[in-house]
Amino acid sequence: MMSASKRRVWVGALLLAWLVLWFAGVQSRVLLEPDEGRYAEVPREMVATANWVTPRYDGVLFFDKPALQYWGTAIAYEAFGVHNWTARLWELLTGLMTLVMVGWAGTRAFGRVAGWGAAGVLGSSLLWIVGSHIATLDVGVAAFLGLALCAFILAQLPDTGPRARRAWMLATWAAMAAAFLSKGLIGIVFPGGALFFYMVWTRQWALLRRMEWALGLPLFLLLALPWFVAVQLRHGQFLDYFFVRQQFTRFLTDRDDRQQPLWFFLPVLVVGFFPWLALLPAALKRPQPQTGFDARKLLWIWTLMIFVFFSVSHSKLPLYLLPVFPAVALLLGDTIARGSNRVLGLALGAAAAMLLLAVPVALRQHVPADLALLAPAFRGYMRSLAMAMGVAALMLTTAAVLGWRERRLASIGVASFAGLGLLQAALMGFQALAPAYSAAPLARAISPWLKSGTPIYMVDTLQRGLPFYIRRPVILVGQAPYDLRDGLRWEPWRLMPQQAFLRRWRHQPGALAVIAPDALVALRRQGMPMHQLAHSPRWILIRRPAANALRAMDNRPFTAAQAVVCPPKSKSADPSSTVGACLHAPQSRRVRTFLTTRGG
Repeated sequence: MMSASKRRVWVGALLLAWLVLWFAGVQSRVLLEPDEGRYAEVPREMVATANWVTPRYDGVLFFDKPALQYWGTAIAYEAFGVHNWTARLWELLTGLMTLVMVGWAGTRAFGRVAGWGAAGVLGSSLLWIVGSHIATLDVGVAAFLGLALCAFILAQLPDTGPRARRAWMLATWAAMAAAFLSKGLIGIVFPGGALFFYMVWTRQWALLRRMEWALGLPLFLLLALPWFVAVQLRHGQFLDYFFVRQQFTRFLTDRDDRQQPLWFFLPVLVVGFFPWLALLPAALKRPQPQTGFDARKLLWIWTLMIFVFFSVSHSKLPLYLLPVFPAVALLLGDTIARGSNRVLGLALGAAAAMLLLAVPVALRQHVPADLALLAPAFRGYMRSLAMAMGVAALMLTTAAVLGWRERRLASIGVASFAGLGLLQAALMGFQALAPAYSAAPLARAISPWLKSGTPIYMVDTLQRGLPFYIRRPVILVGQAPYDLRDGLRWEPWRLMPQQAFLRRWRHQPGALAVIAPDALVALRRQGMPMHQLAHSPRWILIRRPAANALRAMDNRPFTAAQAVVCPPKSKSADPSSTVGACLHAPQSRRVRTFLTTRGG
């Protein structure tokens, strides 16, 4: 038998290894379009302009979401600089914070095994990992809603003393304020609705007297309202836009073109909770009836209410479902603790079998039409993903055996490493497709030509991460991007008409422009002088040649396009390889374009 001290050392070492895996690749992974580029740039502009009140993207008013996540990311920029990892630090930390809180609440409410199980389930569920590792606002609001839920449960447990109960209830109010500052009204609606339906079900109306209204409500108002008041005083259109347009109109109408069928979130839940959802039917088995506060009933109400809320909404995206994950993780942790070893083993064995069945599907996956130019990279990515699924299936099989042999904590640990490792492999491997999904290659192509006074135009397209990577705004031309239409309606001078751009372009030697590939022919027909510097499946980078250097463009056809800049002295790669070759343009143009061949 291993001594208690050695066991603690092993547990500490495994937790440290898991933390290293949690943060792995956060800097090497480039920001993906459009969300990561957008939500990384808004706080960068806050820091650059020293205006922490009014959110702007590329100088355009951006009132879609409140400011808490922007502030958290801006603080990371101020402390550590503007990097890929600091742009994601808020999501990584809030996602990790929720694991700790869920583990603590599960331990107090259901026991030690349930606490470890709940934390392990949440920390290895695919959708929670994805939300915690990309720069969007969804995991932040889900984290604070989960914190409010856990704090409320801890406050209502029968062994919680009066002083601790007050502290946990104030933490509940503070977490609700943070959720409200993260994404708006759901920070109030979800906790309030869950409490209401719980009291209707259990007739425990006395909970209203234990809410610490005298201290909690002022605390909520003090934390949540000042920013809304400050923005409204500066911009009179804000409150109507934020609450009516962004909260009610988005929920009730199809204006944002995010409508999906009523059953949309069922497969999201199944895939998102991999490899654990096979345990959910066992969670329906009720233990002995409980007198007083019943945490399990509250968790079920929380889960079902939010699931139904988003299912009937006219705006559906997979990450919207994240607020149910802390509650379901607690239910599954409780199931692991009180269920049979056979149930845990069978559930993880089923997950391993599903992964093995998915391996040949991944290997036979056809190249999407919009990635045809990156076909070799896509096939390589699917091969590496299939290999990662095979390794994860082996680990889940090991976890199933451990669970069957009554080693539940070891089983939870191995399965947690399997889920997190699989998603990290998928996220890091996805970098092979970065030319189609990130502005980082475009920024690298621009950098040799970029000087302090060089204008950069975005013509009928927008790579939202480009301002982040080049640390400066761009000039929007032509059609308004869908996510900036309202801001440009309030400040129309920030969008340049195409004819004005063409007139200015002719008198700005050295100017740069990014255009959509299907716009190239039309601009050439209008006599627009240009040199094509680089391109990808999503964009073409052009430059206004100097007046004394106008000459015919090199019209050699490109076979594919991954835009990076080759080293000035590098030799061309073997054109027959599956990696590609650097095509060297005339030295006066200093253009290098990295190409992917169609072979392989």
